[in-house]
Amino acid sequence: MKYWIAMFPLLLAACANTVEVKDKDDFKCGEQIVRAEFLDDDSIILQINGVNNVLTKVAAASGKRYENIATQIVFMQQNGDYYLTIKGWNYPVCQKIER
Repeated sequence: MKYWIAMFPLLLAACANTVEVKDKDDFKCGEQIVRAEFLDDDSIILQINGVNNVLTKVAAASGKRYENIATQIVFMQQNGDYYLTIKGWNYPVCQKIER
């Protein structure tokens, strides 16, 4: 019982650290449609062909750059434009889909 009481504050702290969606947008990058959910921990969930990919923010010379090294996906914003790269393939400039 005393261990449970000692662990209770840690359990509460873990529950308090939730990640929330700040914004979400759909983009058309050439023929590829993607949905980006921008999270409040500076990462994004990029849905491509029904598969969710978590991309983390990395240092960029200008703009914002998110990437997932394992899946080789990069999504970046530069000068107001968005760009998608998958496994070295650069898609045309992404256009936000207005709904």
